[in-house]
Amino acid sequence: MRVSELKLYQFKNHSSKSWSFCDKINAFAGLNGVGKTNILDALYYLSTTKSYFNHSDQQLILFGESESSVYAKVEKEQEFEVLASFGESRKKTFKKNGKAYPRLVDHIGFLQAVFITPYDISLVFEGSEERRKFIDFTISQLNKEYLNDLIEYRKVLDQRNAFLKSLDGRLMDTLLLESFNRTLIPVGKRIYENRKSFINDFLQIFQEIHNTLAQSPVPVSLKYESTLNEIAFENILASTTHRDVMSQRTTQGIHKDDLVFEINGMPLKKFGSQGQIKTFVVALKLAQYQYLRRKSGDLPILLLDDIFEKIDASRSQRLMEMVCSEDYGQIFISDTHGARIKEHFEPFNVNFELFELNDQNSAATSNA
Repeated sequence: MRVSELKLYQFKNHSSKSWSFCDKINAFAGLNGVGKTNILDALYYLSTTKSYFNHSDQQLILFGESESSVYAKVEKEQEFEVLASFGESRKKTFKKNGKAYPRLVDHIGFLQAVFITPYDISLVFEGSEERRKFIDFTISQLNKEYLNDLIEYRKVLDQRNAFLKSLDGRLMDTLLLESFNRTLIPVGKRIYENRKSFINDFLQIFQEIHNTLAQSPVPVSLKYESTLNEIAFENILASTTHRDVMSQRTTQGIHKDDLVFEINGMPLKKFGSQGQIKTFVVALKLAQYQYLRRKSGDLPILLLDDIFEKIDASRSQRLMEMVCSEDYGQIFISDTHGARIKEHFEPFNVNFELFELNDQNSAATSNA
């Protein structure tokens, strides 16, 4: 699978721009603010229907304009055209070969992508939601039933929480609460089993890649924390009913699961050095790529944003050696120095395209 062409229309700080890509390394170079990362984010948007950085689609529209679109040609056994369009007064739509998807989630998994950015450090230092998103994003690109279960779980959880909040000291309708539980329990169990299976498969891939990237066998581990590890979901909900009523929310369940990162048997967040944390996070993302590749039999696109600012020179070179192998497909990379990108890739004799960006390539400001 590869993206052969990309067109942006009023997307972030790009007014109207297009590129044709080679099948391996496509590099964007230029000063900060010219829109390098925005191009990678557009590719991510076409993969996931969401921006990596912005919560609202309105923040993706060029300042002063009312609509935007992202178009790509994707080669995947045959050529497909993918178009995403959205605006202030129009519903977001995704089309494949001119036909709109009934639901946006139906597009997920068609164009698999992994994005490595300096902001990935949030996986270590932010709350458990970030780490659940990492798990859920990976599984959802391969498993539509899992994605549908996530949507159903969130819908019923929101309804249950709204019901608990509405009580506000009044007598509880136990039958209504039980009806929410009956729907929530089987969906939650399926999500839990899929997450547990994912971690079991993912851990070995991650450890192999981490050892290669770190260039030394450092013990690293991932531990899936869930109340369902010890107690059945129906028993959890039954035992926390009083607490849920008092808290006016569902206090336990798979929406509280976490992924614990360890190095040398200790929590990474507390005991990992800056270099160890950066290497750990990059290895996580590369393992995500390889997990998708092995499970789907296809090569996702890999997006590398300012990667040379994340890890030291020796690990950067080791990373370039890895991604230039046959285990990785099309790569999109951004950096402030075009010469530095060339220098890293020259030893590997792979197809390489460099796109130099400047202020004339894009508009000066955006909503982002």
